[in-house]
Amino acid sequence: MSIHSIRASDKDSGNNARISYFLEESQLNGLSASAYFSVNAESGEILAVRSFDYEQTKEFNICVKAQDGGSPPLSSNVTVKILIRDQNDNPPQVLYPVQTGGSLVAEMVPRSSDVGYLVTKVVAVDVDSGQNAWLSYKLQKATDRALFEVGLQNGEIRTIRQVTDKDAVKQRLSVIVEDNGQPSRSATVIVNVVVADSFPEVLSEFTDFTQDKSTMTT
Repeated sequence: MSIHSIRASDKDSGNNARISYFLEESQLNGLSASAYFSVNAESGEILAVRSFDYEQTKEFNICVKAQDGGSPPLSSNVTVKILIRDQNDNPPQVLYPVQTGGSLVAEMVPRSSDVGYLVTKVVAVDVDSGQNAWLSYKLQKATDRALFEVGLQNGEIRTIRQVTDKDAVKQRLSVIVEDNGQPSRSATVIVNVVVADSFPEVLSEFTDFTQDKSTMTT
């Protein structure tokens, strides 16, 4: 892949003005510069010889020599800074709630909860940069979509109406976290919620929560 071109001039004539370009050897991340770049001797075009990962290296500084065809040859060096542009190559990573697989993690919501009660907060990160790391949170599915909402920017799960005795004890929400890259990448997390006023009441529901096949609506 072509990155840039170096152009030099020489006021001499004939072979004395014939310019060739060379990549000066140096160490970049423990490897020689030629492991990352090459320079066309005739055109001065700088080429990438491998792919780059922005999360590992954000910039390179390489030295290119322009040398004439005289005897002895004369030369000049120039340092070229190459900035790596971030690509959206990493999906969001959900930090909380932790998806343990074996053990169950559930949030408890008292039946006396008012509108706007903070149930929990989905926490996620994205190791990309810039807009590729901007995250949004959306409620994808839920046992009762009329009971909960998810903050678009902060991932907070709150009640949107008064909890009643008619609400199911076991609630399951599927939250999707999307980044702002093009195309976007996403991750999904399941949030288990128990509507109860006390831990003993909650514990009685835990035994079959992992086997729960209750329907979630989109």
